[in-house]
Amino acid sequence: MKYRLIYDKEAQETVDDKVLPLVEELIDKAEMFGTELIERFSPNQKLLFYVTDEQLKSVFSVILEKELTVTVLPHPENKESCIGFGVSRQLDKAVKHLKTAPESLKADVFYCNDKIVFDQVSVGENFMTTGDLSAVNKLFGLNFRQLKRLFTIKLFLLDVKLSSDKNLKTAVSSISISEHRKSSLLSRMMMEDSSLSDKKLHLFLISPRSLMEMIRYMFSSLKSKSKLPGFAAHIKTTGGELSFPEGERVYVVDKKLYKASSLKIHIGETAVNIVPGENLNIPEKTTGSDEIFKTSALPDQATAKEITGKTLPLIRHASTEEFKGLFLVLRDNASLKSSYLVLMVLSTLLATFGLFANSSPVVIGAMILAPLMSPIISLSMGALRQDKKLILTSIYTILSGLGIALAFAVLLTWLTPINTAGEEILSRTRPNLLDLGIAVVSGIAGAYAHARTEIAKALAGVAIAVALIPPLAVAAIGLGWLDFEIFFGAILLLVTNLAGMIFAASVTFLLLGFSPLKLATKGMLISLVVVALLSIPLALSFGEMVRVHRITAEMKTFNTDIFDVKDIQVQHTKPLRIALKIVSDEPLDVEQLDSLKQRIEKKLEREVELEFIFGIKR
Repeated sequence: MKYRLIYDKEAQETVDDKVLPLVEELIDKAEMFGTELIERFSPNQKLLFYVTDEQLKSVFSVILEKELTVTVLPHPENKESCIGFGVSRQLDKAVKHLKTAPESLKADVFYCNDKIVFDQVSVGENFMTTGDLSAVNKLFGLNFRQLKRLFTIKLFLLDVKLSSDKNLKTAVSSISISEHRKSSLLSRMMMEDSSLSDKKLHLFLISPRSLMEMIRYMFSSLKSKSKLPGFAAHIKTTGGELSFPEGERVYVVDKKLYKASSLKIHIGETAVNIVPGENLNIPEKTTGSDEIFKTSALPDQATAKEITGKTLPLIRHASTEEFKGLFLVLRDNASLKSSYLVLMVLSTLLATFGLFANSSPVVIGAMILAPLMSPIISLSMGALRQDKKLILTSIYTILSGLGIALAFAVLLTWLTPINTAGEEILSRTRPNLLDLGIAVVSGIAGAYAHARTEIAKALAGVAIAVALIPPLAVAAIGLGWLDFEIFFGAILLLVTNLAGMIFAASVTFLLLGFSPLKLATKGMLISLVVVALLSIPLALSFGEMVRVHRITAEMKTFNTDIFDVKDIQVQHTKPLRIALKIVSDEPLDVEQLDSLKQRIEKKLEREVELEFIFGIKR
């Protein structure tokens, strides 16, 4: 049976010049569109429409009643029906496919507030729920107006009642509802298989908590196009009602705007006979008919009320519920416990043994035992939110642990006959800006691990212990030896690490939304001043370290035909003491050594004590 071509009278010229020559062998007659015309057709008649979306919708009830078989050709104003029928937007390709098209099949009819939906229903604004653009175009093809709208996105309250008796109260920035996977970017990415006749609809609820979440997803979607965004929910259902508690909202059905306080969505009882286009490669057989209810990424009802009506922050802010949970943990961590003191003493003693033995593995073992992370992170939150009780409790716990551990380590130093500083000890007496950087990263790790419960806090504890327990043990050794250069160098490193961690953790909590900027200003300013003051000696030490490394490299140029300089080590900086190995064919005399010393001092522009180790080549 051939098709009957039904065309838009406003497109008569295009039909005569382009359409009819292409479809001549497929049709038995061409007639101008009209409601009465459709009503006259007998059941099972095959109709080929070249009309607008609105014209086709106006006669769809008649099509369903008479069980007519329909398909469409691309018209300038029927983009949505082309998507729904899977028809190419290129006329010649659509006709070519139609000549070899499969038999007609039954397709569900999607309704929203009793309006037929060919493509999709959308509410709100989101750059991932519309049209045919790829993620790349979405990311790099945004014009200035679209970018401006990105910074005005707000979440709104939403109540969802499904026909399966599942209910949901949350907040979203946008909603996309479609029947099959060709309807939107998200549906194409997420719906591996969908059916035209499974009586199911797909809801995508988008609820980003920050602009960074959206931007991060846009980048990640360039690599993988089959992963649900971390801030999105996917519901597969037979229908239901979506209500907007705050009042009427604009919603879009096939690019046409409407306004309502709720959306009633369902699949009609009567299916339509269609001839699918080349893009609708979905089998008629129902697949994956089970319902889907992936909503864990959405905010709960209490959080939803708190975050609606505000433009998205650059970085996600914590909700009241999230803050309450974290604050209770931090209050508990700030309190002084016997287990904390025991671990502080054991970890410091273990570190002291490792330092005496010049053993890095033993020192690392001591780092793992250290419990200092908890009160330090509590102190950073107290400073951020100006909570005096939390600040005082945290400081008391930190100082108690440091003081008792220091005393035990000093006692161990007195009992140990070793009184020579090895490299593990000396390396922690010359703090510089690199140590401050380590402290900052450790503070960020600790705060982020506490704020995100899915991250193992032990990892952050190890990172923080790396910067604290070894210098505490070195300070104890210096005090036990009455070597105040070692003691004060280690104490400077310890204070640097504490201040850097507290400041960095406070900034991290601020960026994660655990305090308003106004409340955080005083604590942040004090922390910043302390870090800035500490940075002065650290910068001087860093400059000295850079010079030492440069000198170590330059001293390799002192090689001559008579001897080679090897194994250069800077043992001390005040006064500068360098140990080096001289390898020669014959032993060097005093004059040659004095000449080498003068050359080194001239290069370094300071006096140097040299310790020579001689090697004779034979």
